[in-house]
Amino acid sequence: MSKRPKNTNISIQLPGLGGGGSEFRGLPKTDAIETLKGKFKRSGHITDQILKYNYPKDKSRQFSLWDVLKDETKKEIEITGIERSQVVEGIKLTPSETKVIDCLCKLLHQSSQNLEPKGNDYFTGNLTPEIVKYGDGTAPAPKLSFTLYELTKEYKGGETIGGKDVENVKEILTELNNRQFLIKYTEKTKGKNGEYIKKEYEAFRKLLDVDKATLSYGVGDVEHYKKTESVILLNPIFSRHIDSKFILYPNDINKRTIIAYGSHNVSDITLRLRDYLMRLQSSPKLSREINLDRLYYLLAEKWMKESRKKKVKQYTEKALETVIALGILKSYKLERAKTTGEPKVIFNINMDFE
Repeated sequence: MSKRPKNTNISIQLPGLGGGGSEFRGLPKTDAIETLKGKFKRSGHITDQILKYNYPKDKSRQFSLWDVLKDETKKEIEITGIERSQVVEGIKLTPSETKVIDCLCKLLHQSSQNLEPKGNDYFTGNLTPEIVKYGDGTAPAPKLSFTLYELTKEYKGGETIGGKDVENVKEILTELNNRQFLIKYTEKTKGKNGEYIKKEYEAFRKLLDVDKATLSYGVGDVEHYKKTESVILLNPIFSRHIDSKFILYPNDINKRTIIAYGSHNVSDITLRLRDYLMRLQSSPKLSREINLDRLYYLLAEKWMKESRKKKVKQYTEKALETVIALGILKSYKLERAKTTGEPKVIFNINMDFE
């Protein structure tokens, strides 16, 4: 992480976010992304929510989603004016939004104290976190400060960027700032006697809140220049249990994905397959086999519901080529399941991918 000179004065104005002032703790260093090595932690909870999908043959679909939601959650949804039929579970993102979330996870890792899990500042960003309502209790919400240029540099995989690129990332952030998601999952923690404690979490919430900060730099009482930065308040899910439930991504994952795909316009199916395989790699106990039809729903639920299976198959083949070129997948094969006779995919994951 970059450090500021001791004689630099910094003043910050944070309108709109509430929760009092913020103590600035330095910015993530992103101006040399091409030479960065190592990995960053991405929350396992947020990955699980992004990969959520509904498979028609699952027994859980006997009940409508609305019927099983808590009354408080229903009220949160009704306030927004969203139709019940439009409510879906999980974090549904566009490819561009997925890339931005990857960047924010990396910046959170780089700008946070990430070595001492028991510390109050563990994965809280480079600004003082805010305590927010989370489930039945409260949780620290990480807070980051960075320039749009820094975020755009990450988004573009370290390439030279222009004004249009910065505006594009600004629009994606704005869109995310205006969206809410139905997040529903079970948290598992170990008790004092080694027993597992389960806690259900359910809420209709935003992933982030965007604001701006004006920073003044100078020596003594002389101001040299000012700079405007984005201040992002992240949903606690970005850091929830990240000490034990996380996935390690290479620092240059965006750049490598772009190269492997052959274009900046990486498909949603490719990103979902990449993240699905990354989750499998981080969890050796998870099955490396999946029903082919189920895989199609995981990768492209909307298209499958629209009976566009041919297009899903085409994009999945491209995605498989990409993850092999990326190095996360060594090979795969199709077989018939012995019990049902349905085709299934068996993945040979590169466990040494880094």
